[in-house]
Parts: sequence; C-alpha cells; structure tokens
Amino acid sequence: MTPCVKIPPYPEKAKRPPNSRNVKAVVDIGSNSIKLRVARKKGSSVYTVFDTTEVVRLGKGLESGLLDEDTIEHGVDVVGKLVGLAEEMGTRPRLVGTMALRAARNAEDFVHRVRQRTGIAVEILSGEEEARLSWLGAIHGLDLGKKRKNVAVFDTGGGSTEFVLGSGSRIVKSTSVPVGAVRLTENFFDSDPVKPGAVESAREYIRGLFAAEGLFRQKLSPCVIGLGGGVAAIASVKLGLSSFIPEALNGALLTKDDVEEQVERYAGVSLDERMKIAGLPPKRADIVLGSACIVQCALEALKVDSFQVSINGLRHGLLVEMFGDGTLTPTKRVFRA
Repeated sequence: MTPCVKIPPYPEKAKRPPNSRNVKAVVDIGSNSIKLRVARKKGSSVYTVFDTTEVVRLGKGLESGLLDEDTIEHGVDVVGKLVGLAEEMGTRPRLVGTMALRAARNAEDFVHRVRQRTGIAVEILSGEEEARLSWLGAIHGLDLGKKRKNVAVFDTGGGSTEFVLGSGSRIVKSTSVPVGAVRLTENFFDSDPVKPGAVESAREYIRGLFAAEGLFRQKLSPCVIGLGGGVAAIASVKLGLSSFIPEALNGALLTKDDVEEQVERYAGVSLDERMKIAGLPPKRADIVLGSACIVQCALEALKVDSFQVSINGLRHGLLVEMFGDGTLTPTKRVFRA
C-alpha cells in the first residue's frame, strides 16, 4: 500500500484489547483511494498512529452511474485488509464513503459485500457532511480555529470538491461540488499527452460549476487551507521531495504561481515523464493535472493568491468527533447498510 506512514511506531499493539478507548480508526472509501487512519488521544490532542492509502479508483467510469464489478471486488478486498490492520492495533474502524458511493446506483451492493466481509456497516456521507468533517479535521490539525476569522477550507477528491467557510471554530457555509480529479481526467485528459486546449476547456467547466454554487460571489479574503491527495502531491512536487512524505507537508504554503506552473508542467509532458517527477506519487501521475486545475480554479473563486496545505481532513475530523471533541454536532448519516 502506498503511501504508508507510521507516526510514531505503535507500542505494544498486540496487548491492546479491541475497541480501546484510547485508540480509534477510520477507513475513508473515496472515489480515487481508500485510506485508513488510526489515532490515539492524549490530553486534548489527537495523534496519528498509523496512516496508509491504497489507490483503487472506485469512481472510475462512474459516468455510467455504476461501479465496475472488478473495482468493487478490489475495493472490498482493500477495505477488508485495512479493517484487519486497524483490529491488529486494538480497534474496530468506522467505515465512511463519499462521492463515488453517493453517486453509484449499485452502491448498496458494495456496502453489502463490505459488511459481509468485515461485519461493519458503511456510512455514506452527504456532501455537506463530508465538507463539515474536512473542515473540522483541517482546523484541528493546524490549530487555527480560535486564532483566525474567515478561514476557508477546500478539499479536492476524486469525484467531488468540498468548500467550507467559517469564522473561528464556527462553520458559516459549506458546499460540495461534483467535480474531482478522476472524473475530470476521464472527461478532458484522456489522451497522452493531453490535447491542445484541453486544460482551458477543463478550467472553464470547473469555473462553471463553481459559479453555479455562488463561489465566485465570495467577498471575503479568508485564510485558506487546502486538503486532499492532489493538494499534497502538488506540495510534494514544489518541495522536490525525494519520496512522498505526507507529514512533511502539513502547513506548507502554496501560491497561485506554484499551481499554475505545475498545471503547465503536467500538461506539457507524457504520463511516463510525469511519473519521473520528484515528489509526485506515481499512482497519482495520471490525475494530478486534474487536481491542479481544480486547485487553480478554487483559488480564483476564493480570490486568494496562496493557501496552506493540511494533511488532516475528513478522517481526522471524524476521529476528533469520535474521541468526544464535542465542539460540533454529531455526524449525520445519509445511508447505512
């Protein structure tokens, strides 16, 4: 599984009983990847113990409205393995699904198979709830909630992009836009290298969706935090890391010029050449251009020239609530099977 990060090594995991009050876990079933985070709480802080991601592309080909059968089988297998890892560390994880499972007509088939395999229900979050939890994770992870007013968080995923605007620790507005790196790549960047004019067509499409949500009417100049695997990949490339190390990216600053430079770079080379770029996870090379275009348009919509990177989003937000943070309302479910 790639990437896999342990922060720090988990002590005496074999001696810890299942469902330890001090250890909790979340498996995030997204459109591009399936992720596990295990955390523990010490005092008022939530610490990541183990974090791993496997690219599954559950949302690939979702324009048909159906999850692919082979992808379903792969996804169920991955979820089963991640649940096993969490249980080895002393806890039964919470399983949540996002855009791909919200959109697919056969999502119930996937969650039924996961429950057969693991005995755990999958919760499919609404776009608004996904946005709220991403906000909570980002604010908690960068400790900005009480220090800054007008903090905006955007989270780019494989199938959707969430925006949340808040003041202090209070959410003012949130929205989920149905555009993500996987779907954008399928619709605009299906040739290698990409066709001339494809980038501008993709950006116009994104701008149209953002405008329909009223994002370009934003009048504030907020402090902005960016989340998601695409954002982390862009930051990693900017820093020129020899390998993808997520914890080294938290709090990194990216500018509008940084993102524009990477859009041009990815659009101008073949997939093979992208895969050799320092800091870029090879499994994200085919969709990173889509991520960069979404980030570029997000900065336009929010009228800012830079943003901070956070590696703490949806999973961290859920973990904060599961440990009883108590600052926001409990998680709502759209579907549970």
